[in-house]
Amino acid sequence: MATRRQQRSRASSAYAIPNQVFLAIPWRTVRPKYDRVIDDLKSKFPTSFVIVGREEGQEAEDLLEIIKDRLLSSSYAIFDATNGNANVSLEFGFAEAHDIPRALYVSTHRASRKGSDAPIIADLAGKRRNQYAQERALARLLREFCSGHPYNKRFQQFLRENYRGVTGPRMRSVKSLALKIIHQLDGSREVRRADIVQNLLADPSRYKRRDIDQMILRLHREGLIRSQQGPFAKVQVA
Repeated sequence: MATRRQQRSRASSAYAIPNQVFLAIPWRTVRPKYDRVIDDLKSKFPTSFVIVGREEGQEAEDLLEIIKDRLLSSSYAIFDATNGNANVSLEFGFAEAHDIPRALYVSTHRASRKGSDAPIIADLAGKRRNQYAQERALARLLREFCSGHPYNKRFQQFLRENYRGVTGPRMRSVKSLALKIIHQLDGSREVRRADIVQNLLADPSRYKRRDIDQMILRLHREGLIRSQQGPFAKVQVA
């Protein structure tokens, strides 16, 4: 008989969005670095990074529920313990209790640790950490992570099997359209198919309706997304 922990793990796995990765990071000192790196990674990988922060006037209880929901709906979680942030420790403990796959990052740069009594809080001491000193090293860590993520491996297989012999600018265009369709779903469990199509028709790349529809169909057949039919159809990451 499965233990309660195994049951929780299976439940969270079934609920998880396959390409979603939760990021728990200190806002003031580290957030800008992650924003720049993630913006660049979106054009290369189908990984959807989610960062939860407090909005003005938002209650702490509401924020905690959002964090728990985003963690449980993520396929993986990355925690940056730079500056010994207590919230990161709390979120790491929640992920550990629910057996969510996770990694711990920490900056070794002296400037990033100013104002902190310890570079890492006691609750996370002894955990295996991925260290970086500069933004370039952080970019490399996240790039390697994205490359090895199961959803990206499925995505790369999709490109190889469906576009054999396609190279150069044509291949870059194909990959870009596929990624843009998937990233239309970032932060959402499902999106109206019509909204995805309209957003891409307005894209500066000037995609044709036929090409968008064909790519959605191919991604659906490959099992990377799940697309319904009809005027009120919705799309999900699968």
